[in-house]
Order: sequence, then C-alpha cells, then structure tokens
Amino acid sequence: MSTVSATKPTSTARVRFIAWSLVCLGAAGFVTVLVNPVVGLVVGLAVAVVGLAVSALTRASRTFDRILDEELDSRPGHDREHGRAGDPGRGPAADLR
Repeated sequence: MSTVSATKPTSTARVRFIAWSLVCLGAAGFVTVLVNPVVGLVVGLAVAVVGLAVSALTRASRTFDRILDEELDSRPGHDREHGRAGDPGRGPAADLR
C-alpha cells in the first residue's frame, strides 16, 4: 500500500475554505499592523465577503453550465458528434469538399 492510497482525499470545499481563511487573516493582519485594528477587522470581513461571492458565483456558473448542457443535449434531432441538428450524415469535414 502506497502513501498516496493510504491517505483520504480532502474535499475541495474544505481546501478552498482554508485558503480563503488564510487570505482573510493575512489581509486583516497586514492592515492591522499598518493602520488600526478596527480597520483591519473591516478589511478581513470585506475579503471574506468577496471570497463568499466568488465561491457562490463559481458554483452558480457550474450549475448553469450543467443545466444548459442537459437542455441542449435533449433537443430532438440534435447530433452531438457533428454539432448539427437534423443532418447526422454531414460533419465538419463535409463542408471542405
């Protein structure tokens, strides 16, 4: 058994959360040292809000892409291999002849 198969894979959500936490704490600490603890707290919270917004928009984008793929693939007469509707005998190479 190798060390790779012995370890449990971590979820990407947990890794993403830890990464954003470090960014928030780092930004807050940096601003706190330079300016004021209250301003550092505000900056840390602002970075956390930006991180949450990016995460939500990324999740929404993936969901939207999945829905579009499901809807477009279920059209009648849609030929996914050639990318054309209704004429499965013609492919992209047929246009070059």
